[in-house]
Amino acid sequence: MKKKLILAGILASSLTLATACGNSDTASSNDDSKEKTESTQSQSKEDKSTENNSSDKKTSSKEDSNSQISDTGVMNKEITKTLESAKAKAVYDNKEPNISSDQKGFKFNVDRYQVVHVTNVDDENIFDGAKEGYIVTVKATVNNQSDGKAYFNIPDLQGKDMFDTHLNRRATVYESLLEPKAEGTVDEPSYYKKGEKQTGLFEFYLTKEEYEGLKNAHTKMVIPYASSNKDMTKHLGEEEKLDMPLAKVDKEEQAKNDEKAAQEAPYKDNILDNNVAEKEVLSKKATLNLTQKSEKVDVTVEGVEYSKLNPTESYKNEFTSFDGEDVVAASVKLKVKNNTDSDITLRQFSVFLQNDNVKFLDQGTLGSHAGTVSPGQEGEKYVVFLMKRKSDFEATNNFTFRITHITNSDGKDLLSKELDFNLPTK
Repeated sequence: MKKKLILAGILASSLTLATACGNSDTASSNDDSKEKTESTQSQSKEDKSTENNSSDKKTSSKEDSNSQISDTGVMNKEITKTLESAKAKAVYDNKEPNISSDQKGFKFNVDRYQVVHVTNVDDENIFDGAKEGYIVTVKATVNNQSDGKAYFNIPDLQGKDMFDTHLNRRATVYESLLEPKAEGTVDEPSYYKKGEKQTGLFEFYLTKEEYEGLKNAHTKMVIPYASSNKDMTKHLGEEEKLDMPLAKVDKEEQAKNDEKAAQEAPYKDNILDNNVAEKEVLSKKATLNLTQKSEKVDVTVEGVEYSKLNPTESYKNEFTSFDGEDVVAASVKLKVKNNTDSDITLRQFSVFLQNDNVKFLDQGTLGSHAGTVSPGQEGEKYVVFLMKRKSDFEATNNFTFRITHITNSDGKDLLSKELDFNLPTK
């Protein structure tokens, strides 16, 4: 099955112009009339204050006026207001989602989210022409306590893997959309000012088929990094993917689904990230968990994946020296723990893969790594080797994966001995 990587982000920007209504500049000369007017205005303020206080009492501490629950149980009342003929019913409501991010003081927190089943929809643009589907409404708070302004994209929704991505859309949320207070344009996007705090909503629209697939998947919210500049090059943090179930989860069933997803999902090396080729997984051992420890680093081979590659048009000429055989990529997933008191880099590894007949070299540009690992922390790295399917992959039952050097940025080897791991092919 061919899969396409969707890389997209939608920068939340306020494009609404505010207008102010002026009062008459003509004053009444009648004192009684003036007193009556002032009395009416005062009473109006008192009534409004009483109404607001009453509303606050009825609304939980986690809810504000933008997201009060309607009589139908739907958090976002704009759904039926915008889709006039539609009927909406909440089918899942998570009031304690435990989804939050802190990027050097730029704080994003999901206060609540809700899945709403919508039927009798006349707008063909909502659910790809269908009259029913599901809307996931998220209520979140942004609190910019960083050192300056912050640009931030609204998060996306990810299903079983990185290819199953759903972008937020703006179709029914207008009055209560989560966005900065300042206006923005395409050339000058809006941003959250230092100290600015905003609470609002955003939504995802799912067809019936998409929701059925997502409700049993290990669905996650993809929280993008915030940036201190509009070009999004000065990161305040890194992208995070946090659990966001869309239905009540049975823990045992979820564990089975997670294991199955791990087995089926291709590794996220640069073969996929750079659109070099599509992968057809031939064999995968996702839970090897082979660990060797040393004084400065612990290395764990979490798994190995063997995939037939179908190069994309731009890279077909790069795979012509395999004697007409299918090209197989052996992708090794590593976890490296830093046992030193300073940062180490995962870039400079000397590794190779071999069987009794052939030694395969590391295809550095096809692998990927997490960059720098802090003391006491762990980092992830993928190492990729290329081989012929029949002559190499199918001709053996196992390979030896060898790490001879792990060199830090100062040129010193972090290994006291060579590390060898046995990797099965079937």
